[in-house]
Amino acid sequence: MSDANYKFLAPPPNPDKLSPREAREVIRRNGYYGPTSGFCKGYNQTNIAVLPSNLANEFREFCRRNNGPLPLLYCSQPGELGAPPLASGSDIRSDVPRYTIFSRGRQVEDCLDLCGFAWDDFVTFYLGCSFSFESALTEAGVEVRNMASGKNVSMYRTNVRCAPVGSFDCNMVVSMRPVPLDLLAKAVTVTAACPGAHGAPVHIGDPARLGVANISEPDFGDPTEIKEGEVPVFWACGVTASEAIKSAKPQLAFTHYPGSMFITDVKLESLQEDCLAVVPISKPCAPVFASVLTHQACSKIRQLEDVILDDPGGRGVAHLVQRGDLLKACLTLSHSTSVAITTGFPCLVQYDQKQETDGLPGALAIAQSLLAIGKKVTFISDTSTKAVFQSCVDCMLANGGLSSYLEVLSYSEAEGLYSRVHSPFDCFLAIERAGRGVDGCYHTMRGVDISEFCEPVDDLFLQAQCNPAVTTIGVGDGGNELGMGKVQSLVETHIDHGRAIACSVSSDLLVCAGVSNWGGYGIAGGLFVVRNCPTHERYVSHAVGTVQDPQPLLVDNFLPTNEQTTALLQHMNTLGIRDGITHSLDQSVDGLPLQTHLRKLQQLRDIIA
Repeated sequence: MSDANYKFLAPPPNPDKLSPREAREVIRRNGYYGPTSGFCKGYNQTNIAVLPSNLANEFREFCRRNNGPLPLLYCSQPGELGAPPLASGSDIRSDVPRYTIFSRGRQVEDCLDLCGFAWDDFVTFYLGCSFSFESALTEAGVEVRNMASGKNVSMYRTNVRCAPVGSFDCNMVVSMRPVPLDLLAKAVTVTAACPGAHGAPVHIGDPARLGVANISEPDFGDPTEIKEGEVPVFWACGVTASEAIKSAKPQLAFTHYPGSMFITDVKLESLQEDCLAVVPISKPCAPVFASVLTHQACSKIRQLEDVILDDPGGRGVAHLVQRGDLLKACLTLSHSTSVAITTGFPCLVQYDQKQETDGLPGALAIAQSLLAIGKKVTFISDTSTKAVFQSCVDCMLANGGLSSYLEVLSYSEAEGLYSRVHSPFDCFLAIERAGRGVDGCYHTMRGVDISEFCEPVDDLFLQAQCNPAVTTIGVGDGGNELGMGKVQSLVETHIDHGRAIACSVSSDLLVCAGVSNWGGYGIAGGLFVVRNCPTHERYVSHAVGTVQDPQPLLVDNFLPTNEQTTALLQHMNTLGIRDGITHSLDQSVDGLPLQTHLRKLQQLRDIIA
């Protein structure tokens, strides 16, 4: 039968009110062979994959490792036609509206039943389906457009590789439903409570990040209209099983046709799930992209923000704070691949070594936390400080503060590999980095012009600002640091000498702190919080690659210990790097003794642990 002929058969009247047995009876006599979205309201539907028994163990493990797209509800015995825990009196050869036949990795044809095939050696896998939660979404006030319009859901191949097992090695397939921006948290929370039906979304927003080039041309199913004010939301999809079968190339295998599911007698049971937070983190000039985490994790990061805003110097940093940017910075870094970090404030012009002790320890703490979660990190410094900064990196490597080597580039070296169109980084973070003012010069907090000692790293930062694929983050404590242009008017109003010293170069996100190092420690602690949140970790991994008994995250892999902090500051002092206020070489920072900073680190540890 041609694909065109398949499309003309209308569903039975009121398919949502059919019992599962009634629906299977209609399907068994070939009375319907279309998508089953909207059928049998409140009951679970499943994808199916039918494989020779010699591949069953490998595929079962593949499902376990990739349980987002392949949540296994039941695995039959070889030759078993029914699924007793799921449906009474069922026959998998005829109770699916439409099947796809595969042979040696190729999709051969579609058919309406499999009764003509010898079944003794086949094992059937019943895998949860997102159609199961569609009625729950509707009841929560979220329109499910494919169900409302009587169409199949849109499905796409992605660039997300599943964890391979044996001969099964493929990329994930996702389904997409548009959701209004103000209903995203509700849609995420409702579906997170249904782990057997793929659970929470694995991606919210920008399709290009998933490798989807044209959202209006799905690989499977029908196109879905996305209205103004709506965001495409993607759930893991059981059609991933078809891609897995193609990769394994069995002589013969079967799946459901995309959208045509096996309907079970089991009612959808939702877990009790706390409301989850959806946080948009994309730049205004870029397509919407949002991250997901629990409200408990959000609360901890708000507590970190309060701690780092302690202002012992009385500079008035509370006037500059951008509430929520610490959370967004941590989420942005969590989703990043390659991060550039720049620091350096040559405020001590009367000494041969003009750098201060604020900035570099915080930068290294951020680097430590990023390396702990597998990110590539590159430092960018002035040419005159490259060797000094590299020496401090080596110090942290030696005392265990850094898990691996990170490269330090001078400004000219970084400029050579950077362009506005193609950036080697997807995040550019500046912490306690001297920032250019409206007069084109760089100033200390007292208004001293230090421009002759500063290379124009700001230019690279501005290039990143113009690139929708790169997020810039500024960290500072006084208003004259790179990125503080985001609050330039507030600096001019509330900070001493503000009009003279204010940085005019903005950042996408701004983290303010009483001491810039504390801002770095806050980001490092926040990264521990978000990556220790199972909801967020699942989202970042796209619900694939589950590892049995994963190693717990350790706070000391994210925040430096007291011993590491002390050793770093001692090493900096031996290099001539001084306290920027007292000019002393006694491990103090910004006029505050070492013990003050160690207590601040402990406050952060107490929150995140």
